[in-house]
Amino acid sequence: MAEQYFMGLDGFIWFVGVVENRNDPAELGRVQVRCLGYHTEDLSLIPTADLPWAHVMHPATDPAVQGLGNSPSFLVEGTWVVGFFQDAKDKQQPIVMGTLPGYPQSTPDTTKGFNDPTGTYPSQNRELTGEAISKFKSSGHSLNESDVSRLARGGDSEQHSSLIKRRALKQDSVPIATEPYNTKTDNTQVTGPKRESWNEPDPRGHSSNKSPYPTANYPYNHVHESEAGHIHEVDDTPGGERLMQQHSSGSFTEIHPDGSKVVKVVGDNYEIIAGKSNILVVGDTNITYDGNVRQLIKKDYVLEVEGDYSIKVHKNNRVKIGAGGAGNLYEEVTGSHTYNINGGVRGRVGRDIDINVGRNESRLIGGTYAIVGTRGMTLNSAFGSTVITATKDISLTTSSLGSIDIKAGTTASMAGVAVTQLGGLAINLGDATTLTHLNTSLTSIINITPTYTTKSGIINLLGVTASIPTLTATKIFTGSIIGGTGTFGNNVGPH
Repeated sequence: MAEQYFMGLDGFIWFVGVVENRNDPAELGRVQVRCLGYHTEDLSLIPTADLPWAHVMHPATDPAVQGLGNSPSFLVEGTWVVGFFQDAKDKQQPIVMGTLPGYPQSTPDTTKGFNDPTGTYPSQNRELTGEAISKFKSSGHSLNESDVSRLARGGDSEQHSSLIKRRALKQDSVPIATEPYNTKTDNTQVTGPKRESWNEPDPRGHSSNKSPYPTANYPYNHVHESEAGHIHEVDDTPGGERLMQQHSSGSFTEIHPDGSKVVKVVGDNYEIIAGKSNILVVGDTNITYDGNVRQLIKKDYVLEVEGDYSIKVHKNNRVKIGAGGAGNLYEEVTGSHTYNINGGVRGRVGRDIDINVGRNESRLIGGTYAIVGTRGMTLNSAFGSTVITATKDISLTTSSLGSIDIKAGTTASMAGVAVTQLGGLAINLGDATTLTHLNTSLTSIINITPTYTTKSGIINLLGVTASIPTLTATKIFTGSIIGGTGTFGNNVGPH
C-alpha cells in the first residue's frame, strides 16, 4: 500500500517536549522544542539552533490574524509542552497545542537539552525582570512547588511578593479636612472640630491572617502573571468574588467582594477626557492632597452647595476678580454677616460707594476716627435727629476761605455749662443770607444771664430795630453795636 503524505491522512504523531528558544526570527510566536523520544539531550549532537520551529496553536477565541487577539504566544524557555507533527514522516513541522505545568524539582542544567538554555526557569526563587521595588524583585515562587501561581492557591497567596508589596504599601491614617472654629463670630459651634482620618482598605478586602481564607480559593481564582510581575486576577471564589489588575511597580486597581473599588497609583497619574465627564457620588467624599493643588477652568465655574460651606485657610488668601479684564463681584446674604479681623483693614475704591442700611448702624472705634472728603461731605438725618457727642472737645474748622453755617428750622441752641464763647471780627445776628429785617426786641433774640463775656470787636444786628436791655456783665465788650435803630438801655456794671 502506498504511503500517504497528505496532512491528516498520514497518522497523528504527537510529542511532549521542552521549549528551548522563543526568539522567532519571523516574529510569529514560534518556539524551538526539544521533543522526548525524537531528540537527544546531547547538545553536541542536536544543538538548540537545529531544532525545528514549532507553531503555537491559539484557541478559537483568538483570531491570530493581522494583530488581532493575544499575540505573541506566552511560552518561555523551560516550558513543557504537548503537540503534534504536521508531517508525520519527516517530523519537521511541529505544532504546540498546550503547556504542561508540574512540580519542578531542580534548576536547569544549561549543558544539556530539555532545559532552559538561559538558566532562568525554573529557579529557586523566581526573579522579576521589571522595575519593581528592590525588596520585591522576586515573586517568591520556588522549586518543589506547583507551577500554578500562588495567587490562585488561597492562603499561599500571602507568600506572593505582589500581595506582600500591596500590604506593605497600604496607606493608613489619611487626615480629613476640618471646618473652621469661629469662636468670636459663630455661636452655633459648641466645641472645636476633631481631626479624623480614613484608612486604605485591606488588599483583597481582608487581613492577611483571616481564617478561613475568604478569597482566591483554588480552583476559582484565574490568574495571569507576566515575567515582569504584572498580574491580572479574575476571582470566582464563592463569597470572595474580585477583579484585580496590578503593575509590577505596585500600582493597581481592585474591586473587592462587596463591590468597593480601590485604585492606587505608585507614581504620577494623568487622566484626559476628550468629551464630557459626569460624576455622581451618593455618599460622602474626602479628598486629601499632600502637595500643591492648581485648578484652571477655561470657561464658567458653577458651584452649588445645598448645605453649609466652610473654608479654612491656614495662611494667606488671595482673590482677584477681573484678572483677565474688568470683572464684577455680586454677593447676596439673606441672613446675617459676621466677621472678626485681628489685624488691620486696608482698601481702595476707585469710584462710588453706595450702602443702604435698613435699620441701625453702630461702630465702636478704640482709637481715632477720621473721615476726609476732598470735595465735600454731607451728614443727613432724613427723618430723625443727629447727635454728636464727645467726652472732650468738638471742633468744626474750615480754611481761611471757608465758613460754617448752622441753621435750624425752629430753634438753634448753643449752651456751655461754664462759658459760651462767640469770637470773630464781627458777630452777625439775624438772617445773614436774606438780610430780612428782624422787627423784634433784642430781648426776644438774646436771652443772657447776668454773666457773659464777649471777645468780638463788633456785634452787627442786621436790619434789627430793637431795644437793648440793661445788661449786667463782669466785662463789657469794648467794641460797638451797629446796624440797628432804637433806644438802648444803660450798661450797668464795672467799667
